[in-house]
Amino acid sequence: MILAPHDAAAARAEAPWWPVGTTKFVVMTLGTLGIYHYYWIYGNWKRMRAREGAALSPVWRTFFAPVTVYRMFAAAAESASTAGVRPRWSAVGLAAAYFIANVALLAAVPAWMAGPLLLLPVLPVQMTMARVNVITAPAAPRNERFTLTDYAILAAGAALTAGLWAEARAVDDLLQEWNP
Repeated sequence: MILAPHDAAAARAEAPWWPVGTTKFVVMTLGTLGIYHYYWIYGNWKRMRAREGAALSPVWRTFFAPVTVYRMFAAAAESASTAGVRPRWSAVGLAAAYFIANVALLAAVPAWMAGPLLLLPVLPVQMTMARVNVITAPAAPRNERFTLTDYAILAAGAALTAGLWAEARAVDDLLQEWNP
């Protein structure tokens, strides 16, 4: 099937990966205790499902992200190679780091550290996806600006982070007082 010029432009208008600027991604992930990165994962699974016509559930893939994210990372690396971008990361390595970060959050790391811990293994992938989006869909929106909703979410995230940090400090103080 040959696309007419206006159809070809429409086909390139949607980015293959969830569009979000890297700065916005970092700020939103850190400012929401890592919750935003799950939104990013969900958006990318939705894009993969639409693009590949795969029978996958973005909700369940996001819920089980520690064990399913490898496939997304591998697809991102493959799309980068196709677009002429050389990823400087390993899908296996970052997926393993992501799995370990999630286990650490369950085991011992305080909740207020979730944002930085979850950000580190996904940031290189997001940066590569953003580059692929620019190359393959130059006319697609970039989602780089902060909206009022984003600011409200960040304010709620800051309050939650402060509350969790204060609670952790209070528990530490109580344990020091209780030390028999």
